[in-house]
Amino acid sequence: MVSRETKQGFIRMNKILLLLFSSILFSQQSILLDEIAAVVDDEVVLLSDVVLAANALAAQENVDPFTSPSKYKELLLESSESMIEQLVIIRMAEIDSVTVLEKDVDRALERQVQNIVAQSGSEEAAEQVLGRKISDFKRSYKDDMEGKLIAEKYTGDLTRGIEITRPEVEDFFKTYKDSIPSFPKRHKVRHILIEISPSEESAKKTELKALSIVEEINGGLSFEKAAKKYSEDPGSKDNGGYLGFVPRGTFVKEFEKAAFTLALNTVSDPIKTQFGFHIIEVLDRSGEKIGVRHILLRTEVTDEDKAKTYKIVSDLSKKIITKDKFILEAKENSNDETTKDLGGMLGWVNTDVYQVKELSVVINNIAENTCSAPILTDFGYHLLWVDEIEEGGPPTIEKNWIELEQMALNKKKSDWYNNWIEKIKTKVYIKRNPLNYPQIAN
Repeated sequence: MVSRETKQGFIRMNKILLLLFSSILFSQQSILLDEIAAVVDDEVVLLSDVVLAANALAAQENVDPFTSPSKYKELLLESSESMIEQLVIIRMAEIDSVTVLEKDVDRALERQVQNIVAQSGSEEAAEQVLGRKISDFKRSYKDDMEGKLIAEKYTGDLTRGIEITRPEVEDFFKTYKDSIPSFPKRHKVRHILIEISPSEESAKKTELKALSIVEEINGGLSFEKAAKKYSEDPGSKDNGGYLGFVPRGTFVKEFEKAAFTLALNTVSDPIKTQFGFHIIEVLDRSGEKIGVRHILLRTEVTDEDKAKTYKIVSDLSKKIITKDKFILEAKENSNDETTKDLGGMLGWVNTDVYQVKELSVVINNIAENTCSAPILTDFGYHLLWVDEIEEGGPPTIEKNWIELEQMALNKKKSDWYNNWIEKIKTKVYIKRNPLNYPQIAN
């Protein structure tokens, strides 16, 4: 069952995620007295939530509520209706017993936090935006993320069976041809990632430090205090290393093997993973779930380690003269587990929006069917291969069929969903109150 907190949290999460990336703050929020904007069954939509969501939209669309009150009113109404729909969806998901796995909630929340950090520039800046420590944010909004995922799963399940035919795509293109923007230049890219491994000496030094911490804990220092003092995991350090009550499949295999075999309330020896060395304590166990905390020590990567890895990658690049050879080496040597079995395939890349800027620059400057020189990023050293370059320009059926097919399918799903939600709304008690916001025109 979906809890009342999760239902309200779903709205709150969407509001927060919008606000995190808006740059405009509206001082009138502080003087607004809260009211009920709408009622959905026994749940309420607060005017303050509507205002915050509308402010975020206004920031995105460069709408000034003081100089454009009518446009701002439209955003208020749009935000209010969106929140009503969200509660309706949650209600229907509850009836149909739609659930999500806890590990999926944790992963989604972690991805969201990383996006916030990336957008803010640093963890410290992110915490200023959030108004709290990242660890506190994760705890506070776990239920909210659960509601968001349940809603996404429910609506995704509803539209999954919808398909599109070629005549429908062609009709879509004829209808919307003039409004579809030109497509950017794209590159079909493969990569090989070779992570920079620390030396055995550095790893041994880190392991010895971890062993000394274990001795301190066994000597009377509490695990919680040790985590706050020594751990290099920013997501759990301030919470005494606590990672939550989590199921199997959440952690990397070395960590999981140790954690699920460790006796309760005992401290593990240092466990080596790709992230460094972990010290683990299991506080609780229930079936395939454990309440666990850890201390993470990262092994320092030296300039010498970088140089060794560069030599390996450089030698590898000189051996690659064909696409088939690149694919083979990617499958055998790449440390990117998500792409290595695909021969390093990253797919079609628009370098204007590609997140790894170091790679974007190189992609734009290498010829088709040529292996790049080694490129250093935060992930390690990369080799790139461009299978194909597709010039941008106005869309055509022949050149952009895949994209147009997806656009047409999305439009068909959207139309179906809009019809469905309007019918569902008639079956749910909904009361909309006037939006008595001081800055909008009546």
